[in-house]
Amino acid sequence: MHGGDSQSAPKPHERAVGLHIVAAELAFLLGPFVVVGLAYLYKGDLHTVLYTPYWSIASSVLIGQALIRFIVRLLQSNAHDPSISWERVTVIFSVLVVLGLIPSMLVLLLVLISPQPSFYLAVAQLVLFVFGFSIYLAFGWTAQDMMSTSTSTEGLTAEVDIATANVPRSYRKASGE
Repeated sequence: MHGGDSQSAPKPHERAVGLHIVAAELAFLLGPFVVVGLAYLYKGDLHTVLYTPYWSIASSVLIGQALIRFIVRLLQSNAHDPSISWERVTVIFSVLVVLGLIPSMLVLLLVLISPQPSFYLAVAQLVLFVFGFSIYLAFGWTAQDMMSTSTSTEGLTAEVDIATANVPRSYRKASGE
């Protein structure tokens, strides 16, 4: 009994690895922003980098990717788990779409169609980008944590050869079993 219980909670090292994986993914997102910032700096136009639509595009992608990553991971690992409140998951998903994804798209639209975006649009883009970044970090880390927890315990069973009384050994179930 203690073998399954002790492995169900992720170890601190596994949690740190999950955070590092998500941070590495976010670093690839921030890379193009560094290049865009350097280009605007070279042109002597660094203050206008806040008015570019890249911030809204990135926030939309981050929020969408975070939601998809989390939901797919939930469906893969714990769809059979009765402790999951699917109603709560649906509410969280809907709130993030309504308060994150749709505003990001609307701000993107306003930045793209306005001849000179206002300061308020620039601030809204940055706020939504920080929100999307935070959501991706939180949901990505949670999904990664779920992945490491389920892969360490999921599909493992013990096999005992009763005829020869061999010591039990762990093996992975075949996908068809």
